[in-house]
Amino acid sequence: MQEITRIVTGNDLAPVVLFIYNRPLHTRKTLEALSRNLLADESVLYVFADGPKENATPGDLNLIAQAREVIKENQWCKEVVLVAREKNMNLEDNIIDGITRVINQYGKAIMLDDDLITSPYFLQYCNTGLQVYENDKQIFSINTYMLPIDFESTPETFLCPVATSSTGWATWADRWRLFDPNPAFINEIDTDAFLQNRFNVGLMNKMYMLKYMNTWDIRWYYTAFIRNGLGVFTTKSLTFNIGFDGSGTHKGGEDLVQELYTESMPVIYQDSINLKHYSKLLNFVKPDPVSFKQKIKNILKFLINYHPSG
Repeated sequence: MQEITRIVTGNDLAPVVLFIYNRPLHTRKTLEALSRNLLADESVLYVFADGPKENATPGDLNLIAQAREVIKENQWCKEVVLVAREKNMNLEDNIIDGITRVINQYGKAIMLDDDLITSPYFLQYCNTGLQVYENDKQIFSINTYMLPIDFESTPETFLCPVATSSTGWATWADRWRLFDPNPAFINEIDTDAFLQNRFNVGLMNKMYMLKYMNTWDIRWYYTAFIRNGLGVFTTKSLTFNIGFDGSGTHKGGEDLVQELYTESMPVIYQDSINLKHYSKLLNFVKPDPVSFKQKIKNILKFLINYHPSG
């Protein structure tokens, strides 16, 4: 397997880790948006391209090759390192291995999927968040996605017990080393109504994901949950998902309401949960017969994460 050699960039910016598979058009749009980011020309980009499955058709092989060629089209960032898997690792293992290898080299990293349009200030926000909260070990993730909630405030960040999101996020090596691939307390959470309610967060049936889907991101959420971890969230989303077209591993969500905030997002250190914003989030995802259908669509982003179909 290709080894990663640390690239000295002369600054303390976190590397960007991008996961791709067989969607060249999505990949190009993701990279075009990333290249327009402030700090992109100072950042190192690692691209982990999963390999073909055993039953891959000629069409599959062609799309996989096209996606990899997109990486070579332009100098998307200061440095670009392509890790091309010879065989298919599957979605979960490709992501876990990619994050682990890069974050162990640099001590921190920013993660992206191949279907995310980023705000021009996405990298600035992630790097600032990583610096501001580096020494606060209760903070597990710097998150960039937010549901279309009216927080009735100027755009800002806030601490939230939901802790993690897999849609454009960043973390540190010491937090990622706590990642638990084999959750030991599933039964304890599942059989205790209070724990289950807190774990699920309203309509976000995370317990179902933990029991039956066991994806990397629900295990990451579980890792933070059992440690009373917190996450930094924005009141306006800095990422916009273009993968709701049936091309990814998880289908559906085509009617998801999304917004992209394209201004700079300040990050000011906070040492407590913003209960007003947290309450807004909880109330947004609670059952509501009047707008139940639309809310279900909206929370799909938190409930099921859309990734390249590796």
